[in-house]
Amino acid sequence: MEKDVACAELLGILCGDGCLSNSSVQVKYFIYCSGNKLKDADYFKRYVPYLFCKVFGKRVVAKERTDENTVYIKFSDKLLFSRLHKLGLPVGYKYDKLKIPPFVNKSKARQLVFIRGLFDTDGCVVLSKQHRTFAYYPRIEICSKSFHFLSSILAILRRNDFFGSLSKQGKGYYRMELPGFENLKRWLFLIGTSNKRNLLKFEQASKTYLNASKVNE
Repeated sequence: MEKDVACAELLGILCGDGCLSNSSVQVKYFIYCSGNKLKDADYFKRYVPYLFCKVFGKRVVAKERTDENTVYIKFSDKLLFSRLHKLGLPVGYKYDKLKIPPFVNKSKARQLVFIRGLFDTDGCVVLSKQHRTFAYYPRIEICSKSFHFLSSILAILRRNDFFGSLSKQGKGYYRMELPGFENLKRWLFLIGTSNKRNLLKFEQASKTYLNASKVNE
């Protein structure tokens, strides 16, 4: 993987379940990202550290919280903090400032892999029961507290022949939905996933598609 593409994916991860934070009491420059330790442990222990090392030569280690189902990476690095901020990541509470970094928008390849990183942290594949043709119907989802951020993500996907919608959820969240098998196949072809949790869902959805196709033959 080229370094700039790896960087775009890492930025997507940090825009999803990550943040930059500093302290006014003690001058610390923290970089943080986290996931569910029951579902995302492999991703945060293996893949995310690989990206940090690939892009910045920074070795990081994921840890688990004993009091909750969280796997996380947290460290202080002033230089890397500054570099990530210059690349477009906001500091502190991010949702009113969250946007696709200019670095990412310089190429289609960066945009798509950025969306992969976002999806692997703030997204999922949902399989819902259908009462007609298919046993299950797939839906790709990404959630965020920023409507404008999700709108910009959906705009990129539509330019790449995806179709979907945005809706408001409870407690100030918004959800982007890409329904159906055509979106699923196109996602696997153009974007993919680096998280085993999502890969297993894609495989399950693909089997559903194949079974449904046999029924319709």
